[in-house]
Amino acid sequence: MPDNFFRRHRSRIIFGLALALLLGAAAYGRASQGLAGYENFLPELAPEAAAFNIVRSSGTTVVYQTAGASGTATGYITAAEGPGYGGPMHVLVAWTTDGVITAVSVPDHHEDLPWWNVLVKRDFFGQYVGRSFTEPIQLFEDIDAMTGSTVSCNGVSIGVRTGRLALAEYLGQPYDGPPDPIRIGWPEILVGAGLLGVVAVRTLPGIRRHNWPRVFTLMYGFAVLGVWLSIPLSLTNIAAWLIGYSPHLQTFFVIYIVVFGFIGLAALFGKNYYCFWLCPYVAVQELIHLTFRGKVRPNPGLFKWLKNTRFALLFVALFLVLAMRNPSVSVFEPWNVLFSFKGTPDQWVLMVFALVSAVFIYNFWCHYLCPVGAVLELVIKIRKGIIGLWPGRIKREDLKNAPTPS
Repeated sequence: MPDNFFRRHRSRIIFGLALALLLGAAAYGRASQGLAGYENFLPELAPEAAAFNIVRSSGTTVVYQTAGASGTATGYITAAEGPGYGGPMHVLVAWTTDGVITAVSVPDHHEDLPWWNVLVKRDFFGQYVGRSFTEPIQLFEDIDAMTGSTVSCNGVSIGVRTGRLALAEYLGQPYDGPPDPIRIGWPEILVGAGLLGVVAVRTLPGIRRHNWPRVFTLMYGFAVLGVWLSIPLSLTNIAAWLIGYSPHLQTFFVIYIVVFGFIGLAALFGKNYYCFWLCPYVAVQELIHLTFRGKVRPNPGLFKWLKNTRFALLFVALFLVLAMRNPSVSVFEPWNVLFSFKGTPDQWVLMVFALVSAVFIYNFWCHYLCPVGAVLELVIKIRKGIIGLWPGRIKREDLKNAPTPS
């Protein structure tokens, strides 16, 4: 009897255990959260200072006044958080007594080193030196972003400007510049157009019966999401929201469209509008497979077993993200390296492995390893389960087979 019960409810039992473990990891991560204090990093920005006195504090933003051996004020240091790609980063800014920046430092962050090193090598931080707290200090206008590391640049920018606002308040000269507007440009327009295009291709009766429109949507996804923007739907983007981190809305509204657009459509309509339709990595895999015409096909039993690998990888990645409160630990998808040509050695090895496997097995990564595909499939299954529990719901087949009233 227990064996029969487990067979009948195996999927629900496994899902329940996985959910319980993830909730436990989230509770552990929140309970053990305790980022290092700013004080440990202050001497790096003002080595000549003998004391660092807190003169203003609000949440995670702190203003320190630096003082010499005689107790005379020598300047200020602001410490604030900025939203990075892998989670919050500590942004420290050294100011003169007149409110002019002398140095910017980010001693604690979770960004991937290949992308972070772009900021260091191109002296991104040096652009802030010499700027006053009365200036806008806007990214893309006053400060140049580094191509390929825009999210990290924006995180630093927000940390600097948050500290600037606190310092201006303390100095009695509140900054009254315009608030950051939500930027809607060609990235947002073209991503939205691609999303609506796929919905139309899979919905309109005159188009959905044909296969050729899929070729165009994949080419569109490859060109826009892959080559141009390099922001395909990523597990890191999804995982960040689970622990309360999110990209800057005003600057990266396009990421909100990508994440909530495809997940929202899957929840509303029960269809995956991303995988095999707009994913740029699918386009690359299918082109490689058609070019070399590989013929390897796992048998049905093995195929079903291998498909579950995606869910196992998704569980491990989310468990680590929740326990460590660090979205960057979920970065193992090969598209990042493919479209940016930046990555760690293990990420390069994974990309080569996935592409070589695609020569022999059709859409190898998507079928067996992709965590994003697993997320969207889970969303669709959960939606189906919720609808199935809806009170008074009548299945179409039951209505069709119901006896005709006399």
